[in-house]
Amino acid sequence: MKFFARSVVLSSALLMGLLSPALSVQAAQPAQDDNHVKVQVNSELLSFPDVQPLIDSSHVLQVPVRPVGSKLGYETQWRPVQPNGVEVTLRNATNTFTFTTGQTNATLNGKSISLGSAPQLINGSVYIPFRVLADSLKIRIQWDGSNRIAILDEDGQYHAPAWYAPKYRGVIEGKATAYTGSADENGGYANLDYFGNPLQVGTISVDPTVIPLGSKVYVEGYDYDGLPTGGMYATAADTGSAIKGNKIDIYVAGNKTEALQFGVQQVKIYVLK
Repeated sequence: MKFFARSVVLSSALLMGLLSPALSVQAAQPAQDDNHVKVQVNSELLSFPDVQPLIDSSHVLQVPVRPVGSKLGYETQWRPVQPNGVEVTLRNATNTFTFTTGQTNATLNGKSISLGSAPQLINGSVYIPFRVLADSLKIRIQWDGSNRIAILDEDGQYHAPAWYAPKYRGVIEGKATAYTGSADENGGYANLDYFGNPLQVGTISVDPTVIPLGSKVYVEGYDYDGLPTGGMYATAADTGSAIKGNKIDIYVAGNKTEALQFGVQQVKIYVLK
């Protein structure tokens, strides 16, 4: 009896998705992708869980210092300076690079250098122009315009993009939570999605009036050890009573305690063509 009810609801949801694909895209809030740039170090795409790279009003790519410096193998030290600046030192076994927000003068291994463009303090986070960072640390850079990826060739080799921009028909700025295969999270059906297929990484639960069931999507912006770094392709193959509007639930392997650590995260969902 439960299976019959589930099948009727599934058929209705699929019918709704087939009849109103335009409505689903209109329900998605368009993202401002012109300013969205990814950063790659060697062959690995960087994840920015807290603050994102941005294009400033002068059309300069600014990157958050801490995550980029850490990926390059630098320890980061901070010191507030008057009136409202921050002095930052990036240090590894080879280099010591010190600069201050709002200033173009800096030091590299004790020698004064000019940055050309000043680092900035933006919403409490220190940013530095991408090219300034690369030039100061003598790192070759690549720019992949079709995929909007800035690449730091820290190892001196050329690298192909670690991510290729999906072709999509709509973009949703939404929120994500995580769930497991536990029966009490799946309407009594342990480890099965809405279609009766085994749950796996790459399964998401959606509101079918926003993202039709069966849709292929690309999700980015989350930060969770059990999911692919940087983003993942997924299938809208599940629903949930709490999943309404621009919200998705991402299946993760493990137990509910681990899934709860995911919390609620802001994500970007590309509904693919």
